[in-house]
Amino acid sequence: MPARAISILGCGWLGLPLAKHLLALGYPVLGSTTSAEKIPVIENCGIRPFLLEAAPRLKGEELSAFFNSSLLFLNIPFERQLEDPAFYKKQVVSVIEHIHQGRVEFVIFAGSTTVYPETLENAVEEAALHHPAGNARARVLLEVEQLLLSDPKFKTTVVRFGGLYGPGRPIGRFLAGKKGLSGGDRPVNLIHQQDCVRVVSEIIGHDVRGEIFNAVGDGHPTRKALYTAAAKRAGLEPPEFVREPRRPCKVVRNDKLKKRLDFVFWHPDPLNFSGPHE
Repeated sequence: MPARAISILGCGWLGLPLAKHLLALGYPVLGSTTSAEKIPVIENCGIRPFLLEAAPRLKGEELSAFFNSSLLFLNIPFERQLEDPAFYKKQVVSVIEHIHQGRVEFVIFAGSTTVYPETLENAVEEAALHHPAGNARARVLLEVEQLLLSDPKFKTTVVRFGGLYGPGRPIGRFLAGKKGLSGGDRPVNLIHQQDCVRVVSEIIGHDVRGEIFNAVGDGHPTRKALYTAAAKRAGLEPPEFVREPRRPCKVVRNDKLKKRLDFVFWHPDPLNFSGPHE
């Protein structure tokens, strides 16, 4: 296997376009899916396909071959409907065990800005994070980050992605026409699929290891402004939000990403996004 081969654990909404992008840059790419129906789709793109599932133990054929790459993009979705968020941590622990048995020396972890409290108005990577007992999802995500970053057998860079939009994930369409919604004055922290792909690609290209990056666009319009505008653009009835007292709200900062990688967003502000969402 070439030294620069890249394995993508999770060739879904983000992983598949990333794989195609990396292929175009000349990297050999291995990609996994949990769906047998997607194997031909992945293979037809020029990606070496693997049928793998973490349930929570990682299982599938040719596991050793999948972890024979030098770099792994770890992209297991943290399903919101999980009854026990600790299940996600068990999934990642199983992946780490296979990393130890393979040749992976660099992991890029698709994390989330969920680790930041909803009241943190200046959410920067260096912020000290302490979660109440009730916020199990954020706590587990932070524990997973720390597991990966502290492992002595490989280097990890964590990308804390904001809310994702782009093809198949239109902004706010599910809120169109709804009444009496709360949180209208909360700012959003979003990133377009194309910028997600470019962020990961730049980390690989610059070989930036052992870092944490927030990956969100520059613009933070309120939910009311964004979802109202999105509904009007789509010809749908705008949602209606109730008035609420002003509270501290999470605003995720992307200064480190832009400075460290000299990164310029293609889609800096979701409020001004006029391209196709689907």
